[in-house]
Amino acid sequence: MDHNLFDVIWPSVKKYGSITANGDKTSGSAYSNISSVVDEDHGYGVVAPDFESYVVFSEFFDPFVRELHCVTMSGDLPDHPSPHFFNINVDTEEDEEAQPDESIVSAIEQYDLDPTNKFVQAGILECTRNLANYTLPLTLTVNQLEEVEREITNQLMSPEISVLMAEGSSEDEAGTYFTLNEILEQPSRIRAQLAAAGLLLPITEVEVNDDRRLHGKHWPYGRGVYVTTAGDLAAWVNVQDHLRIICRTNENRPGLLGRAYVRVAKLMLIFDQRLKFKRDEKLGFLTARPHTLGNTIRFCLILRFPELSKTPENLKHLCVTRGLNVRDTVKSDMVRVGNQQSLSITELQTLQDFSKAVHNIITLEKELSVNNSMKIANLITGIFRKRTTVSRSLRTELNS
Repeated sequence: MDHNLFDVIWPSVKKYGSITANGDKTSGSAYSNISSVVDEDHGYGVVAPDFESYVVFSEFFDPFVRELHCVTMSGDLPDHPSPHFFNINVDTEEDEEAQPDESIVSAIEQYDLDPTNKFVQAGILECTRNLANYTLPLTLTVNQLEEVEREITNQLMSPEISVLMAEGSSEDEAGTYFTLNEILEQPSRIRAQLAAAGLLLPITEVEVNDDRRLHGKHWPYGRGVYVTTAGDLAAWVNVQDHLRIICRTNENRPGLLGRAYVRVAKLMLIFDQRLKFKRDEKLGFLTARPHTLGNTIRFCLILRFPELSKTPENLKHLCVTRGLNVRDTVKSDMVRVGNQQSLSITELQTLQDFSKAVHNIITLEKELSVNNSMKIANLITGIFRKRTTVSRSLRTELNS
């Protein structure tokens, strides 16, 4: 595809600057000031311009991907399991997901990480797919961009998928498809809506000169986003990957991760049955972003930790040791956490591991809060006792 190693690592070069002939480091471009959301979205400084890059540059990609996903650092990678959104059994290759057990689906749907709404402020879930018969959007021709866009939007507007898209809406329409030109224009009502819901990709934060390198010479033609009428789910088409579905948790119950997961899972089951997607035996579903390889399930929660955030390094250590990546937000007592691994494990296992890790840290936050409350209560009680003792002594002196 006429790509070299620079086409893979250029985001890192842009972010960290380059080395001059005498060994001095030049300052990075404006890319270095882009938010951590962009850095994470662009594969932590590495992108795959085409599927073949994972083979041609395997000497670089192999250790990089293993570290990103916290998988074994020696020997061959295990085969990536077939999709299992609801059934933990991965011993068979049969399509047992076609009719998932409703009791299991219902149990997952009710799972709430934070019933009290004290810690989880917002949550999103993402799943990615690329059609097997086309290269990545970066290298597609105009005709191919149109073909991919047509194939995916036809499915998005099909009756079965429309029913899932219409959840949570009282309107007649399940959703609307907007071209990327409508998103990029100034001002854009739909872009503001997507940004407010946390469903906007960081497409406007890249330097103008980098659009072609990241998205191809036909950018932004042949791209768009399907947004549900309820405004809680967006399906992006031909933006780095052919299909990226992003779903946010309920506004009033942001910790209700199970419902968002079930909704995305049901959508992907239909897509996987109807379309053929690019998949590798070891790397699972292939994407332009190395950190989404495998089952491509990515969670992101905004968590409020008043106590744990007082020691940021300790909080980071707690997250990393539990398989979570953590990034700062504009508020000192809030962090963004996501799952590190989506490779070599099933979708359901990713949900279970992520939920367990977050629940564990929330429990630690609760314990710290209780302990500090008890300390404050004991301190206040001690002060009250001292004041009572002083008052009694003073009255005794006055009476005498």
